[in-house]
Amino acid sequence: MKKINFIGMIFLIATFGCNNVKKTDFVYLNSEQLKPLGIEVNEFGVFYKNFNPKWIDDNEKYPILGFIATNETYLSTMHYNENDTLKAEDKIDSLFVKMELTKNDFYPILIGSTKGKFSLDREEKNIKLLPIAICMEETKLTDRKDTLIIWFKPTESISNALPKDINIVEFIKFPDSTN
Repeated sequence: MKKINFIGMIFLIATFGCNNVKKTDFVYLNSEQLKPLGIEVNEFGVFYKNFNPKWIDDNEKYPILGFIATNETYLSTMHYNENDTLKAEDKIDSLFVKMELTKNDFYPILIGSTKGKFSLDREEKNIKLLPIAICMEETKLTDRKDTLIIWFKPTESISNALPKDINIVEFIKFPDSTN
């Protein structure tokens, strides 16, 4: 009986947790699983800073992409060059500046919500991408209970960075196919 109650509790958490989104639409990862992707989740928010080693081949204007999601800022994205100087104006900026720069060939193309609204939008909705979900409740921020969807360029490197039980082929899709 305890086993049935435990399974029922897990089902309820999976069903109603994180904005009641179907879990099969996106790859849901916890903070530890997000680290190999270059995403840091902590009590201040979600942070990402990556240098794309193939930025010229990918026709990117800038080699570095970063983003911050906090209580104060739904999502703030930054594109910049290696020799640009970043200035910290507050504690959040300081955390971002001090954050280690990853060098992954996979990177966000779009960032949005579970409803298909995009904050970082590069007009790349005509290619299949890998949607990674971040439950903002995990940050412990008081004002954030939403779920961010980070649409990554699928590469062999991202497949290797994800937990072994995740087959990215099952999740890759056009960004507008979640509605």
